[in-house]
Amino acid sequence: MSFSWYPPPTGWIKINVDASISRNKVAGFGGVARDDKGRFLIAFGANILQWDIAKIELMAILYLKNITPEWMFEAQGIIIEGDNSNIIKLLQSAMKTWKVSKYIDDNFTFLLNFNQVLFSFAKRECNKLVDVCANLALKSSFVWEDISFEDIPPSFLLCLKEECDSLRFF
Repeated sequence: MSFSWYPPPTGWIKINVDASISRNKVAGFGGVARDDKGRFLIAFGANILQWDIAKIELMAILYLKNITPEWMFEAQGIIIEGDNSNIIKLLQSAMKTWKVSKYIDDNFTFLLNFNQVLFSFAKRECNKLVDVCANLALKSSFVWEDISFEDIPPSFLLCLKEECDSLRFF
């Protein structure tokens, strides 16, 4: 049993998403994309007023259409991974329906730009880095496309290093 993030297959990108809610109903969601070698590609976070954690996790996935760089569409595929099993099951079921009926909800048409899309459930322990993003998003929205960006908090960098160290990527 793994208790850390695990990389996608060669040529694929994994995007982990998560959500967080504060006591005053301010919600944050975030995501982190990494390649098959564990290299950081992009991270994002946004905040909203919302109290339904499932809806917030779904919003994190939908937010990808706003921040996905064009070059990501060239990957062999993407794995969108989250720790809300209900949302992951819902999207896995929807993918099967989309393949059969050839109908996709307008909110998800951006996923057709990718060669392949898989939805995967991850235990909370395996989703630590994106949990940091969701909690940082409670304070302010962000998009980081460069790991050397000086505004990236040390908590994010430390968690990224710990996950990479556990996989022996550094």
